[in-house]
Amino acid sequence: MEIAGLHQGINLRRVRGIVKAIPQYYRDYRVDLPPRENIWTGLRPCSPDGLPYIGRIGKFSNLSVATGHAMMGLSLAPITGKLMSEILTGKNLTLDSPLLRAGRYL
Repeated sequence: MEIAGLHQGINLRRVRGIVKAIPQYYRDYRVDLPPRENIWTGLRPCSPDGLPYIGRIGKFSNLSVATGHAMMGLSLAPITGKLMSEILTGKNLTLDSPLLRAGRYL
């Protein structure tokens, strides 16, 4: 993650650093620097408290969100998908925390 305003260019120095660090955690896993066109880039929506917004927006019964995951989007995708499925189908939530409620700042 790079705090750089709205700039969405690829910083190859950072990508090289990530690729170089992989063997420190996965000794037998070899990764080469990917071609530039295969490198992901994009803005990462963040909330003020660093926690994602998951759920319905109170005054709009037809609006649900799952955003604000910052750098944890891929890691939190399974539980976010499960929660959104439960929210949208009216099931009891596996995890019901006011810290994740979509309207917590409204």
